[in-house]
Amino acid sequence: MSRQDDVDFLGHTQLFNDLAFEALEAIVAMATPRLVRAGQAVFLQGGEPTHLHLLMKGWVKIGQVTGSGAPLTIRVMEPGDVPGCVAAFHRTPYPATATAVVDGRLLTWPVALVSELMERHPKITANALNMVSGRVKEMLHRSREFATEPVERRIARVLLRLMSQAGQPVGGGMEIGFPLSRQDIAEMAGTTLHTVSRTLRAWERQGLVSGGRQRVAVRNEKALTAIAAGG
Repeated sequence: MSRQDDVDFLGHTQLFNDLAFEALEAIVAMATPRLVRAGQAVFLQGGEPTHLHLLMKGWVKIGQVTGSGAPLTIRVMEPGDVPGCVAAFHRTPYPATATAVVDGRLLTWPVALVSELMERHPKITANALNMVSGRVKEMLHRSREFATEPVERRIARVLLRLMSQAGQPVGGGMEIGFPLSRQDIAEMAGTTLHTVSRTLRAWERQGLVSGGRQRVAVRNEKALTAIAAGG
């Protein structure tokens, strides 16, 4: 992407929405591009944030190791998202690890510079507050799902969320457009690999989904939506 493309892209992100074009140009000029390879960590759980990261291209998985040592995939972030923003804004250790799912590109700013930008542009502060609030609401909702909802409903919701983020048309359905293992689905749904494998096999026989090695396609969105809604 050219610098002009970066400026245009920033203007459509939640963090930099509603900033003047001149301000966006200046902010991009202060950024350092960072390329990441598939499987490479953007940052590690427990690490101190030195930079704010804005995802420009690719997909980044946010994962955490719980107190019991079990892995948990919290969410998959798409272009325009800001992985680790809460830690960067509050200068606290990262609560999770961010890993590139595919080759990607980010723009980064030192956290000290971000504080200056927030003072200079109050709109960034307001946008950041909305972002953090949205993350908190999402995590509360996910916690309720894990605690109260049947596992099939949780798996269906994971697939539908990912399809809405990264669905690509394939013959008769929508394929999630990045590598996705059954273990990833299990971690996002708060269940076991065995349960996900058994559920997906049943749904494949019913024509709801299809899959291969790290590939999943939704074939019957209406039926999957009904399951997600408790039907």
